[in-house]
Amino acid sequence: MRKIFIICMGLFLGSCSNFLEEYSQDLSKIESYTDLDEVLLGDGYLPVGRIWNDYYFEMENNFFQTTHYMSDELSQLSTDDYGDGLYIAEDMFGWYTWQQEVGLSAEGNTRQAEDYDWNEAYHCINTCNSVLLLIDEQDAENEEQKLEKNRIKGEAAFLRALYYFTLVNLYGEPYSEANRTAPGVPIKTSAVVEDREYVTNTVEEVYEQILSDLDLADTCLVNAAIKNHPYRADITSVYLLKSRVYLYMQNWEEALRYAQKVIEKNPALLDLNSFSGGNQDVLTKSSPETIFSMGGHVLASAIYNQRGTDFLGSYRAMPAFTISDDLSSAFDEGENDLRTQYYIMQDSIGGGDVQTTFTKAWVFVKVRGWEMGYKEVSDNFLFRTAEAYLNGAEAAAYMGEDATARNLLKTLRDNRMVDSRPITEAGEALVTLIRNERQRELCLEGHRWFDLRRYMVHNQYPYTKTITHSYTTFDWDGPVETRRYVLEENDPAYTLALPREVREFQNTLGSNYRPVRSGTIYTPPVSDAYNQGYEDGYAAGLVDGGNGDYYGDAYYNDYFNDYSGSESDDYDDEFETGYEEGLANA
Repeated sequence: MRKIFIICMGLFLGSCSNFLEEYSQDLSKIESYTDLDEVLLGDGYLPVGRIWNDYYFEMENNFFQTTHYMSDELSQLSTDDYGDGLYIAEDMFGWYTWQQEVGLSAEGNTRQAEDYDWNEAYHCINTCNSVLLLIDEQDAENEEQKLEKNRIKGEAAFLRALYYFTLVNLYGEPYSEANRTAPGVPIKTSAVVEDREYVTNTVEEVYEQILSDLDLADTCLVNAAIKNHPYRADITSVYLLKSRVYLYMQNWEEALRYAQKVIEKNPALLDLNSFSGGNQDVLTKSSPETIFSMGGHVLASAIYNQRGTDFLGSYRAMPAFTISDDLSSAFDEGENDLRTQYYIMQDSIGGGDVQTTFTKAWVFVKVRGWEMGYKEVSDNFLFRTAEAYLNGAEAAAYMGEDATARNLLKTLRDNRMVDSRPITEAGEALVTLIRNERQRELCLEGHRWFDLRRYMVHNQYPYTKTITHSYTTFDWDGPVETRRYVLEENDPAYTLALPREVREFQNTLGSNYRPVRSGTIYTPPVSDAYNQGYEDGYAAGLVDGGNGDYYGDAYYNDYFNDYSGSESDDYDDEFETGYEEGLANA
C-alpha cells in the first residue's frame, strides 16, 4: 500500500499542468484487482464522445478528430455555413490547412488549445502505468481470478501501446530506416512522480516500447475470457494492432502473420450484397467484423447533422463537410461498388430556412450523423476484420506473394461488390490496387493520414501526393473569402509539431519543423452552367419585357429546365442576373 500512498501524494506535490505527472484519485481506494479494473475502464479507456441537440448543439469528448480533417477525405462546404452549427470548420482550421501553429484561427487573432488530444493520451497512459504497477500485488485466490488479473494487465498494456502508436504517428516522423533516430514522443512507463526534465524519445524507441507492450498484452490475453465485446480489448485486437504496427515498420512477414492470426480468430465480413441498408448504420457493434471500439463517433454528426425537416417545416440537407473529390473519385467502379451506397452516398444538399438551391454532393453515411446522440462504434479507434485482410494483402504483395495477396483482397471485394471481378494484377499494379482498396474500405476511420505518411518512406514503392484544401470564411451575409492551401509532396507538415502548450512547459522536448502556410485567394472558375444560365435568363427577360408581360411567363417556362432546381446553383444565379438585364434592355 506504500506505493499507492506515493501515487496519491503526487496529486498534491506534482504540477497539475504537467502531462506526465497526472494520476487518478481513484487509486487511493484500491483494495483488489476489481478496483483496478474499474480504474482502467474509467480512466484508461477513452470516454464516449457524442453530439446532441437540446435547443442548441452540444458535444463532449471529441478526442482525436484531427486526422480526419488533415487527410484528403473531406472538403469544407464553401457555399453556406448553415450546416456547421458546431463551428467544426473554425475549430479545425489549423489542422485542415496544415498550419505551423494549429491552434490559430483563420484570422490569426484567436487561439485554441493544441494539446487536447495529447493531454488525454498521457492521462490514459498514466492510468495504464499505475494499473501495470499495482496489478501483480493484488490477491488472486483461484485460477479464474488469476486469469482476470491477466486480462486487466493485458488490457492496460494494449491501451498503452495504442496510445503511444497514435502519438508517435502524429508527432514523430513515419517509421523508416532513415527516421529511426528522429524525434518521436516522450516515453513514461513508471507510475511515480519523477523530479526530472523529460526529453523526446526517438521513433525507434517508441516503437520498441509499443512492441514490448503488445507482447505483454499477447501473453496476458491469449487465454483470457472476453469481457464486454467490443468495448474491451481482447487477443484478436492485440493481433490486429500488431499487424498494423509491423506494417508501418515495413516488417512484412510479421504483418502478414498477425493479419492471418486475426482472420483465423474471426474471418467474418459483412456482405453488403445482403445488407438491408435503409436507415441503418453500416458500422455497428453487432457487425460480424467489429473487433474492438473505444471512444465514440463524433465525426459523423460534426460534419453532417442538418438533414431533415426544420422548425419551419422545410426540408434541409446542409453538411459542414462533404466527401472530397479525391475520395469520391477513388470509388471508380460506380454502382458496382456497394460502398457508394453504404459508406458514402450522393445526396441532394440545400434547402431549409436559408432556401439554398439543392445541388448534388457526396456525403458520409457509414454512420448517419443527422441521427445524433450515442453511436455504437468509434470514428478513430474502431478495429475491423476488413483491416486484417488489407494488412495481409499489402504485406504479401510487398514480399512478392501475389497469389496470397490476391486471395485476401478478393475475399474482401466479394463482400463489397455486386460483381467482384477476378484480380489479375501483379507487382506494383497489385500494390496500387491494394492501396486504393484501403482508401475506399477504411475511409474516415482514422487510417488515411497515417497511410499517406508511411507510403512516403516505403522502401520498394514510395508514394506521395499533393493535397489541396479550400477554406471559406463566412459572415452573416454568406461567404466572405475562400483560400486554397496546398500540402506538397513529402511536405514536412505531414508531421505535427508538438503542441504549443507542451513546448512552452517542457522546453527540453524540442519540436518538429512545420512551415508557415498562408494560402492563396481562390475564385471558382466560371462554369458552363453560369454561361448557359445567363443566356437563358437574358432571353427570357427580352421575351417578357418585349411583350409587356410582367407576370414572368417566359421566366417560369425557362427557369425550370434541366439546369435548374437540384442541378446547379451556378445556373440559377446567372439566370436571375441575365433575366434582370434582359428585362431592362427589352
